[in-house]
Amino acid sequence: MGTILTSVRNTWSKLTKPMQIGAVALVLGVFAFLIIITLFSNADYQVLFSNLQPEDAAAVIAALQERGVPYQLAENGTAVLVPAEQVLETRIALASSGLPSGGVVGFEIFNTTRIGETEADRQLRYQWALQGELTRTIRQISAVQDARIHIVLPQRSLFIRESTPASASVLLHLKPGHTLTSSQVRAIANLVAASVDGLTSENVTIVDSRGNVLSSPDPQQLNGEAFVARLELQRAYERQLEERIVAMLERIYGYGNVVARVSATLDFDYVQQYSETYAPVTRDGGIVRSQETVSEEYTGTSGAGGVPGVDTNVPGYVAADTGSSQYSRQESVVNYELNRTETHFTSTPGRVSQLSVAVWLNGQYSPNQLAAVEESVSRAVGLQVARGDSIYVDAIPFETTAVWADVPVTPPAETPDYLRYLIMGAVALVLVLAAALVIARRRTKLAPVPAAPTLDLVVGDEDVEELSPAELQMRDVRNKVVSIAQEKPRDVAQLIRTWLAEE
Repeated sequence: MGTILTSVRNTWSKLTKPMQIGAVALVLGVFAFLIIITLFSNADYQVLFSNLQPEDAAAVIAALQERGVPYQLAENGTAVLVPAEQVLETRIALASSGLPSGGVVGFEIFNTTRIGETEADRQLRYQWALQGELTRTIRQISAVQDARIHIVLPQRSLFIRESTPASASVLLHLKPGHTLTSSQVRAIANLVAASVDGLTSENVTIVDSRGNVLSSPDPQQLNGEAFVARLELQRAYERQLEERIVAMLERIYGYGNVVARVSATLDFDYVQQYSETYAPVTRDGGIVRSQETVSEEYTGTSGAGGVPGVDTNVPGYVAADTGSSQYSRQESVVNYELNRTETHFTSTPGRVSQLSVAVWLNGQYSPNQLAAVEESVSRAVGLQVARGDSIYVDAIPFETTAVWADVPVTPPAETPDYLRYLIMGAVALVLVLAAALVIARRRTKLAPVPAAPTLDLVVGDEDVEELSPAELQMRDVRNKVVSIAQEKPRDVAQLIRTWLAEE
């Protein structure tokens, strides 16, 4: 090892001063060039396609190789990158070829005709293409990353009793952090049902990648969702009343001087009532439904008389003659219509059954002022004492001392960017050596070259021989540049970036 160092020192001592400076500048320049190439070698590549299936990635790479387009793989082979200036052109060219296909086949399968294909084969291809088209459509939903669909199309039968309905199952792979609402699940079921002949949304089963059934939740889940929806509606109504009270009172007492809380009880019961009332007919009469009048009158002359019995019926018996008689009868029947009242009443869910309001003001106010505030708030929110509503208004100086005021805040420590400072130092050394080389060239042109100059290198703590004025000037310039780079690294880096941008 010592022999190698001695040989290097001897070789270095034999070089002239300009040659030594040039050698060091060359080494540092190559080092800086390699760093820059390493940092910016991938800057010109942009994403062509991402989140590709393995079969799609293989097809895209094969197409790029045929076209001679350079590419790079990223994200474990699911993303393909190409040069930035070829992204749009390549993407359009591959799209015209049907790439990427998403791992499914749509109705483009019928672009080719197969000789000897039977009706069963054609029906199977149609089912395959229909599943692929529905998969592409469902993938357009923002929360869905991938989907897989299975459709069962039963054979048609001439007998209605023997026919079975169509069915379908959908497997969804959701994006991380995304969920589907019940309305979105119903939308997917209706989309699939409307695309398949004879399929209803009840026969569509939707499952996520975790094995949760989304299309037909149990009654407990439905009740839970309804309960959460009611709580959200109640809280939104309370928040609306609170904001209304605070906005009204802050115009009078100033911003931040009012605190209001509202507790509302909402009735979500759906009530439908039907009543039918009958009332008696008044003395003044009513509406005549039917009327019947019977009138009889009789006026008689002489007729048979005498005492009833045998004597009267004996022939030849002369009875006493009676006088004339009259008979009259009147009968009338009137039927009136009964009075009837029908009432239909439907109670809308969400009716307010009770309100409780509490208001606090910042400061000290008289009872008259508090009473005025209570009256204004009651009118603003529509309090009804008969319904059981209540309100409480009071005033007290608010606490303004923050709990976290005495807690020291430690700023996050900045992570040093060693790579940036390394580049800055390398560029600064290159600039120093370049300046020294320029000064040395000027010295060789202006001053005569001394015969057989010798310069002993410093080994350990030994002192260097006395330098010439030009060398002392070069050393001073180098020291100044190094000190500026150490004191103001950001300014030096900005200056270097400007130079590189101009080049």
